[in-house]
Amino acid sequence: MRLFSIALICFCFVSCNREVEFDAILLEGPAPSEVQANITFNNMEAPFSVSVNPTALGATAFEVNSGLQGASFELIGVQQELIYEYPESDENFFVTIRAIAPNDKITEQQFEVVPPADPCEQIFGAPATWDDGSISFSFGFNGVDLQTVENPDLSGANPEVSNVLEITQDGGGNFDGFGVQMNSPIDFSADDKVVRLKFWATSEIPIRLTVQQDPNNNTEREAEVTLIHSGSGWEELRFDFNNAIAGFTGSGALGIPDGASFIPTGQYIRFQMFIAPGDDVPGTFYLDDVGVCP
Repeated sequence: MRLFSIALICFCFVSCNREVEFDAILLEGPAPSEVQANITFNNMEAPFSVSVNPTALGATAFEVNSGLQGASFELIGVQQELIYEYPESDENFFVTIRAIAPNDKITEQQFEVVPPADPCEQIFGAPATWDDGSISFSFGFNGVDLQTVENPDLSGANPEVSNVLEITQDGGGNFDGFGVQMNSPIDFSADDKVVRLKFWATSEIPIRLTVQQDPNNNTEREAEVTLIHSGSGWEELRFDFNNAIAGFTGSGALGIPDGASFIPTGQYIRFQMFIAPGDDVPGTFYLDDVGVCP
């Protein structure tokens, strides 16, 4: 019995000693190392959905700050991720990762959020804008009035302070519209066949974009693409002229019937836009930043 008691005392002493040594190892252990944010962009255009999945050697938890204005740290476990939405900005954002070890030691590191390259680069110097206050290269028809105004809604796809083209149509004609004579031609001879622009409307409405080299279709066949604006204010619309159809002339032109699908391959010096073509829709709309890209 005495021997058993001595053995039990020795076992308890060794066990307690091991726990003390183990706790000491935890307290004296290193802080986490090799901290990574593992940033993934879930889409290629702003606003960007970004996944952050932090990792680190020796970490059992993480605190993450997105770098967005007013953001605070969020606590997550190992193999967990957070998703943030980053707006378009002239400056990059920085994600801060705090890797936490079991002994509460912390390694903090920042990682820059670098947006992916815009797949839609401009192919001439600058898009058509109205920042100089001029509308000399813009024209309206069938009851459409145009003027240059300051951006009335700094949100959505156009949050910048700048001048924009205001389009007011009276709804008195089925094909109210306006046109823009470009400073540089839209060149569809290569693969760059997307016209992108920013358009503002507050109701769902079809927008038809037509490109011309000359009004009579004598050199390049008029081509058109129609998209639907959701009515959410400023939206960026991309008209892909790889999916164009021939505009209406009454008899066809250059051997291409009206309404036939075709891919334009020439240069076009102006475009025309119809808001709700075929319907009498009055209202005020805005346009900005017209450019061409792949």
